Amino acid sequence: MMQRDDAVIRPATLADLDGVHALEQACFDTDAQSRRSLRYLISRARSDFLIVLAAGHVVADVIVLYRRNAGVARLYSIAVGDAARGRGLGLTLLGEAEIAAVGRGCHALRAEARQANKASRTLFSRAGYCERERLPGYYPARARETAREDGIRLEKLLNPTE
Repeated sequence: MMQRDDAVIRPATLADLDGVHALEQACFDTDAQSRRSLRYLISRARSDFLIVLAAGHVVADVIVLYRRNAGVARLYSIAVGDAARGRGLGLTLLGEAEIAAVGRGCHALRAEARQANKASRTLFSRAGYCERERLPGYYPARARETAREDGIRLEKLLNPTE
């Protein structure tokens, strides 16, 4: 468990399900995870699911997925609620995700972002991620839109000196 200012970063538990679901609904429109999916990610998935608590509320989270015998982890989701933005929590959570991935023997961390999501792409760039590939039609259309949206695959080598 890590502490940052008045925030605590720790693994999510099923007791956090209401908080992570509320955060998911607040941060994502078409891409929000269901309660069922979040329950699975917390309790049974090969994952690290970290949350940030401030004043007893879930204000941010990050989910990293792992496959057996794979040296590359996937940053599945990162979310920072409106009230917690601008405090560096996104970068802090990315760092914690990288530490977790290295601890599981991974040499790289990959993520995807909507091409139009400049805030997410800037965050990843600041953390040292490279944009590796354009993913045509990767994301479902947003509300009131008909066309699927392109994504960008990002990657960071976690042990660049090896």
